[in-house]
Amino acid sequence: MKILPSLFISMATVGMTAATAFADTCPADYPGGNINFLVGFGAGGGTDTVARRVASDIEAATGWTIVVDNRPGASGGVMARGLLDSEADGLTVGVVSNTTVAINPHTNADIGYTHEDFAYLGTGMVLNYGLVALADAPYGNLEEFVDFAREQGRATISVGASSHTIAVTALAEHFDVDLVAVPGQGSAAALQEALGGHVDATIQGAAHVPQIEAGAMVQLATLTANRASYAPDTMTAMESGVDLSIEGHIIFIMNGDTPADVQSCLADAIEAVTSSESYIEFLAGQSAVPGNMGPEGTAAWVADASAFYGDRLAQ
Repeated sequence: MKILPSLFISMATVGMTAATAFADTCPADYPGGNINFLVGFGAGGGTDTVARRVASDIEAATGWTIVVDNRPGASGGVMARGLLDSEADGLTVGVVSNTTVAINPHTNADIGYTHEDFAYLGTGMVLNYGLVALADAPYGNLEEFVDFAREQGRATISVGASSHTIAVTALAEHFDVDLVAVPGQGSAAALQEALGGHVDATIQGAAHVPQIEAGAMVQLATLTANRASYAPDTMTAMESGVDLSIEGHIIFIMNGDTPADVQSCLADAIEAVTSSESYIEFLAGQSAVPGNMGPEGTAAWVADASAFYGDRLAQ
């Protein structure tokens, strides 16, 4: 076991400051080859963008080589299942969303895994989900949207993930109004449905923020516990009395049989780069906020989320 002095030298060279120093957990011969970041979603999305930034920052800090490879399918499920068949040598890291580990096992009986099968290294970003509509729609907040749905008999909401559908159901039940979730092939497709006027609203994480900034869209409600920085005047669903708070996390996972010292080594590397000033500035540019929960915190959060969604989906 050894501390890798080059980590600290490289970190200083690229101008990064870590909240916690790399611990003396990396095996002396690690990694001994390329590390693969397998992204469970397509190129260009939020998960891919964060994975590539974290990989790049770790490379700059350590001199390691990290190859990012996109393996989309089943909301990260295809990649996650394959991860369990990979060698538990610490050279393969999965980058997924909470849908992958907390929801997929409840919605797909053939997915081949549960959230307990993985080792969790930490999280890279928190998304403030919001209910969003075109700026010229005849409603500008949640109350007006609900009134519109009542007057019209129903309202349609495009969604890109199972958690979004659950949010639509919760809103419909709370306000006793007919809200129809319209599934799309991911959030990007759901956003296009709304921009094209094919639905009355959509649920989004961050892709809609440029549209808000351009004045083309408005956030009707924020669906996380705290108001979004890009829509500070928009109330949360909880402030409107709805018992609903969903948030999105980008999560780093490994084969659960990976040696503990390798897990700790990578978790420390992820913690260092995600707590750096440059990374926080990067997230601000993505209209997202940092929030690495660490290995134990991530595992506990995923377990709670799995229980929450399992209960909701069983209803």
